[in-house]
Amino acid sequence: MRTESERIGQYDAKTAATTVGLKVAAQLAGMKTNFAAAITALVPIMQQVQGILNAGAIPTIRYPFYFAYAREIWAAENRGINGDTLTLMVQSLHDKWEANGLATATLVTIADTVFSVTVT
Repeated sequence: MRTESERIGQYDAKTAATTVGLKVAAQLAGMKTNFAAAITALVPIMQQVQGILNAGAIPTIRYPFYFAYAREIWAAENRGINGDTLTLMVQSLHDKWEANGLATATLVTIADTVFSVTVT
């Protein structure tokens, strides 16, 4: 069994700035590529949502909440959730955001128009 000082020394070694810097540097190219792919997929979705919100009588102060709803649906799809499971999840998200005061009609429109998921 390692002593307390050995454990502390090992933790200090793995969290040293030079060690962490090397680990991050090794992953940086992949991180940038993955981020660019995610943003490329997400921006058109957010633009569609904004178009729906602009067409409705939604106060702009409520926009971030609708965007959060859309991002949650997008994240579920991005994790590979689809079919009936996605529909159930979107219904759950719809209920959550409706309980937080968002308009049901707008939530339904976003789910249907942007993600092709039917909720009630």
